Amino acid sequence: IFIVRKMRKIILISLLLFSFNGWATESVKISYEGVVGPLTIIKDGIATLPVPLENREMSLRIVYPDQGGPFPIIVFSHGTFSSSEKYNLVVEFWAEHGYVVILPNHLDANYGIVPNKTEDMIRIIDTRISDMSFVVDNLDNIERQNLGLKGKLNQDMIIAAGHSIGTQVVLVNTGQRMRNPMNNYVTESSEDRFMAAVMLSDPGKMAMMPDNTWKGGTAPTFLSTGPEDYGLMGDGRRVAEYQNEILTLPNKSTGDKYLLLIEGGDHYFGGLIHREVDMTPDYDGLEIFNAASLAFMDAFTRDAESAWAFLQPNILSSASDGRFLLTVE
Repeated sequence: IFIVRKMRKIILISLLLFSFNGWATESVKISYEGVVGPLTIIKDGIATLPVPLENREMSLRIVYPDQGGPFPIIVFSHGTFSSSEKYNLVVEFWAEHGYVVILPNHLDANYGIVPNKTEDMIRIIDTRISDMSFVVDNLDNIERQNLGLKGKLNQDMIIAAGHSIGTQVVLVNTGQRMRNPMNNYVTESSEDRFMAAVMLSDPGKMAMMPDNTWKGGTAPTFLSTGPEDYGLMGDGRRVAEYQNEILTLPNKSTGDKYLLLIEGGDHYFGGLIHREVDMTPDYDGLEIFNAASLAFMDAFTRDAESAWAFLQPNILSSASDGRFLLTVE
């Protein structure tokens, strides 16, 4: 019965893939159902963690299934000046398909601190990196503050996810090291508990980062980007004073770096995440990101056959007249 169900899902995926009729005029019909759910979810879990070394409190939002478990955990780093509330269409989708998503509000959340010089930016990056580890250190504390989480946290399967500057945080927490050539400051972390990385935008589009930055982590990685993927720190917005030197770029393909290219894709999916912008909402692009990122996570956490099938190169491209291209490097 289990094998039949898996085969039915693979067949359904194939049928949906080949029913695509063009992204400009009709809704996307490419779909990945996932191997769990859709489940009903709790959207408003909260927790507060005192950070003794910085004399501050960090607030968190937790989105999670309200039944079943244990589930893999996703720790999500929001974009510059954004917050845990600005990614509902992504994190709620993940939770509905069997993931617990924990979203810390970093030091710069909701313009809590605005950097005026390089030292300010270094502080923000460093505290963001340590925030992610601090969340993992305090999973039991977070569970105590949310009784509905009891039995739902699989602490052996933790994924780092992020958007905009949060992608740099994700990479450092999955093994990337980088050096600031202006002062030789090396940004790094000894964190080794994140089994995979998911990024909603390309860190290489930030002015201070070189191309192919996204490959610098040591964990399996999923990246989504497009030609208009520029945020506040993007090289399409300002001239860089310097570019960091990435110290851990691989010399060859590792076979676990997944790149989703979205034709016309921008930094905000047309304003569906991060902040309101004067753009046309890209519902199709976000739907494909959600499906592909879920397949990536289901593949590496659940070894789901239907997920691996969805991640095969060129499937999305052939089904969408080239608007969506998934490659493996």
